[in-house]
Amino acid sequence: MFLGNRQSRILIMLTAVLLVICLVMLTGCQGQKQGDPPAAAGRATESTGEPTGETGETGSEPAVTITGDGVGHEVKFTLTELKNMEEGSAAVCYSTVNNWPAKKFVVGKGVRVAYLLEKAGIKENAQRITFRAADGYNASLTREQLTEKRFCFPGLLQGSSEGAWEVPAILAWEYEEDTSDLSEATSGKLRLLLGQKWLNDVVTAAFVKGVSTIEVSAAQPGRWSEVQAGPAPGKVKRGTEIALSHPQQDLVKIYYTIDGSTPDEKSLVYNPSTTYFQPDLNKPIPVDKPVTIKTVVVGFGKHNSRVSTFKYDLE
Repeated sequence: MFLGNRQSRILIMLTAVLLVICLVMLTGCQGQKQGDPPAAAGRATESTGEPTGETGETGSEPAVTITGDGVGHEVKFTLTELKNMEEGSAAVCYSTVNNWPAKKFVVGKGVRVAYLLEKAGIKENAQRITFRAADGYNASLTREQLTEKRFCFPGLLQGSSEGAWEVPAILAWEYEEDTSDLSEATSGKLRLLLGQKWLNDVVTAAFVKGVSTIEVSAAQPGRWSEVQAGPAPGKVKRGTEIALSHPQQDLVKIYYTIDGSTPDEKSLVYNPSTTYFQPDLNKPIPVDKPVTIKTVVVGFGKHNSRVSTFKYDLE
């Protein structure tokens, strides 16, 4: 009788342990939906081409809308549809400079913006393209700024243009900053990425994150106003410092030359930083001999300003 009771107790204990183990195994995937891919790697898996059953950027509802009087018809694309656009897909490394200024690389995987605009029937008279985020942030580019040749400069950190290659503007669903390794790109809200025209070209302000609308307008974008200089051109004392300014200086870059040549994006930058970051980097130009300063204003959303010329002689 004693042995029978002991065996019964052991049997009951073993049964209880087995029940606990089964419960743990059943609840171990709690919080992960059936069929979800493992997230341990921190990177999005390849699209299966099938709707996920969820809404918004990860489901069957539109992730981005292309609209405006600069396209033939309004179109909406889900994230699944974007990922299925094999002909327009691109995986790209970008060199970038921000307004600090800091140099870095960004990688992205997505679809070429030009391909999307073709899908919407972009018109010949389209002039300006605005990328709007759901939180209200937006960036506008002229058609030329969006379609002209832009590059990735692998020697950016060393100040070298050697080995540069052309890169397209893309609407990315995977990206990562501070790396040139495409395998490190992780999923995120749709983001505009584009290349540089030259080593000092600041493009990060146009990297709109969470793009929900692309508006294409046939309206003329206008031209940036010209640079102002002080003191006024004329005769000045040796050592006089010429300050350049612009009403929207934090939205543009002022390029200048002092050798009589026409300035462009490869010229010296007067305002490498913004007034709210490192204004001390924006230094006036000293006059130690007769000099002709030529300037041009460059910024997204408008055509470059006309070239301004300021001549100074010594008293």
